[in-house]
Amino acid sequence: MAKIIIISGDLASGKSALAKRLSRHYQIPYFSKAKFKEILGEKIDFEGIDQNKRISKSAYDLLTHMAWRFAQVRGSVILEANFHETQLEQIKKDVEFMNHKVELVYLTGDLDVLFERFLYREHYENRHPVHLTHPLRSLDEFEAYILKLRNEKEVLPRKMLDTTNCDHEMIFEKALKLIGGLD
Repeated sequence: MAKIIIISGDLASGKSALAKRLSRHYQIPYFSKAKFKEILGEKIDFEGIDQNKRISKSAYDLLTHMAWRFAQVRGSVILEANFHETQLEQIKKDVEFMNHKVELVYLTGDLDVLFERFLYREHYENRHPVHLTHPLRSLDEFEAYILKLRNEKEVLPRKMLDTTNCDHEMIFEKALKLIGGLD
């Protein structure tokens, strides 16, 4: 049986790098909320947090649609984002209706380490402007955002993966153990 593999979790925990690596390993496609958001941001004007949130919602809607379509054809796919409870509820409903298997790998880490990664990424990795309108400029704001996400109701069982003090190879190896094969 094919799987919908969801890579979710904390900001700056390595979700995108892991999704890309798993995609190559399993030879299945992956789709990223960040990439959808960038595509939408190129075509839709956004000024400020409210318009940015609408673009984010549209990107999540595209990901949930992808899960539904892959579940219908019994295909495997990787979806990557910092999914919230409402998006996970929709995916769970859709894939269960189609009797499709779903795996949720939740990346987490030490908040100080993640905040340093987050700031580095924001300042030195030439991020798309659509990712730069949020108000997470202090450790307190960052921590509040992360803890809110971590404390949402667990809609799908989370296979926790702590990325603190791990390089990309270690994260990949841990993820493979959590996910196993596609059938």
